[in-house]
Amino acid sequence: MSSSYHHYHPYRFSKVAETLSRRVAQMATHPDKAAIFTAEYAGFHDDELYARMDEYRRLIDMHAKWVSTGRQIFNMSATLSPLAGAEDIRISELPALRLPEVFYVHFGNEAAMALNEVPGVFVDGVYFVHSDKDGEPGYRFTIVCGPDDLAIETASAGDLLKIQTRIASGIASPTRPFQSCMDNLSGDPVMCEDGALEQFWIG
Repeated sequence: MSSSYHHYHPYRFSKVAETLSRRVAQMATHPDKAAIFTAEYAGFHDDELYARMDEYRRLIDMHAKWVSTGRQIFNMSATLSPLAGAEDIRISELPALRLPEVFYVHFGNEAAMALNEVPGVFVDGVYFVHSDKDGEPGYRFTIVCGPDDLAIETASAGDLLKIQTRIASGIASPTRPFQSCMDNLSGDPVMCEDGALEQFWIG
């Protein structure tokens, strides 16, 4: 991962997706498919595997929308770095944004929003896609994570799938505080319940 762009989740996501797809293709041609599948996805129960695959497909779709609409990234790492560890982040502390239909907000490891329950994993950023829920305009958002260190080429398929699906999704409404949108998240149970996300709101 020598590209300087890979510290941004959307570009790293593509790299990991390519590696995971290659790994799955190799598994499909392995002479002992059952054994290699068990080894690659060690520790997964069927329900978790199916749930993560569903979340992965949804994130692939959101990522594709980001690509098709111009790959817009708002880099907030320099703004959030001085606020690392803050209990809440308010709108007055962030620059005004004219929001496009689809965009990604980058925090990076500098924001120091580590997951309490998963060592070596941090909240990396958020994808936003404009939507209308029940006739009310807003944004569907997906919070994504990054690893402190991940040897992509040697990681198991299960580890690659986990890092791709450490996500939490919800709907942001312009008529409600962002904090209230964090009360009804879907996705990785650890992400949806982890205390690291409590500091991630705009009041």
